[in-house]
Amino acid sequence: MKLIRTPIKPFANYKWRWAVLTPTESLNDPPVFLGVLRVFNEFQSYPPGSPEILRGLGTVQLETNSKVDLVRNKERNLLRNSGQYWRALGLLQPSHGIVSLSPFGKLLADGAITQVEFATTIVKTLELPNRNIEDPTEWDKKQLVIKPLELILDILSFISSSIDDSEGYITPLELRKILIPMAGDNYTIEEYSLALVQFRQGILDISKFPDCTPSSNDKRMAREFLIFLTNYGFCKCQNKAASNDNEKYELASISKEEIVELHNINIKRRTLVEAVREIKITQIPANVERKKVFREVINRPYQNIFRKNTLIQFNYTCVITGVNIDNVLEAAHIIPVSENGSDQADNSLCLRSDIHQLFDSGHLRLFSNGNVRLSDLAGTSNNYGILPSNIQLPEFINRDYLDWRIKYL
Repeated sequence: MKLIRTPIKPFANYKWRWAVLTPTESLNDPPVFLGVLRVFNEFQSYPPGSPEILRGLGTVQLETNSKVDLVRNKERNLLRNSGQYWRALGLLQPSHGIVSLSPFGKLLADGAITQVEFATTIVKTLELPNRNIEDPTEWDKKQLVIKPLELILDILSFISSSIDDSEGYITPLELRKILIPMAGDNYTIEEYSLALVQFRQGILDISKFPDCTPSSNDKRMAREFLIFLTNYGFCKCQNKAASNDNEKYELASISKEEIVELHNINIKRRTLVEAVREIKITQIPANVERKKVFREVINRPYQNIFRKNTLIQFNYTCVITGVNIDNVLEAAHIIPVSENGSDQADNSLCLRSDIHQLFDSGHLRLFSNGNVRLSDLAGTSNNYGILPSNIQLPEFINRDYLDWRIKYL
């Protein structure tokens, strides 16, 4: 059996930093994260403590039921205290006393790229040290660069495919105690994977591994990497343990083959805008979106009853295409069940199955005035360019729900 050597800490303050040093993990929830970004987009060039931005953030806090105080005050505003959540991912750019989105941030805020296209680009490009938010001097001295999100997916894929599928998970404790220390040294994917399995079998003694997450905030920052992968469908939490340490994160809507393909993509880019264009050429975001939507649908309680009631309510007709073949019709929630959307008629749409996929993945956006907007990819003539640009919405649909979806998904 191959023995895993004890890693050496590369420098004294080595750690995996997500955003701020005192994390607020719920800021990573997509509705809050995107809602705040869209407020910043609406009021670009405004001071971050301006009344307009504070009012907008108050609305986001109210409409997303955020437990985080997004408004604060003019002096202690969200951008000043937690803006690194958006800067770290390249969505905000440096500015002097005003809000300024990067071109990549504007694409996401405007709905020009989907959540999964954004997240796939981050998985592929995010590097430590994160030069958007931290001093890279010590990292550069050691010529150390880590791609943490891609590394986690690579390890999960290797364990599942090459060792034991039942062991294909990682806990926050294992990330902190094993993977982060090893990532500061020089190991192969096989060695990372063996270390996890041997630790679980009681073979690997990690008592001499360096502690790279000494504070409670360091531990919370490390878990943010797993939360990000879960929020956008790459992973799922297998069990909600009493202690976060023991939660098991495993692959969800991305396959082992797609992880290999993602790892092998050679992105020759200067900007995140160029990177997302290269990512979109692949089928990876589309595949992840499709599987993520399917997984969410089959996990919905009472989905069959909801479908039956919705099709009756819409007279067995797709509200976008007019197709009335019931075998290809599905029931969609405007506000998803995951965001406490109800199964009532005012939160429902009858959609052809492929249109449902476009709607849930963000490639088709439906506004409260009936306007239909497609992503650049979906809107080409070879795809869905012939869809109507405006439809007549049934009176029973709650327009506020459509507004909520546009703002937060």
